Amino acid sequence: MTLGGTGKETGKRHPTIGDNVMISAGAKIIGSFTVGDNSKIGAGSVVTKDIPDNVIAYGNPCRIIRENR
Repeated sequence: MTLGGTGKETGKRHPTIGDNVMISAGAKIIGSFTVGDNSKIGAGSVVTKDIPDNVIAYGNPCRIIRENR
């Protein structure tokens, strides 16, 4: 798992991870994105945008697969 900044942004560069989030092996969250509460990020995923609360997402680029209401 990689959590980090891109080096090209000013101000806040690192991701914000919500409560009760599961990030699987090999996932990369690079940039100032927000991963919402109770979300799951699949193995090997590359997050390129904000992830809302209560979803399951995976892929490259990361896509929302299921919304848990």
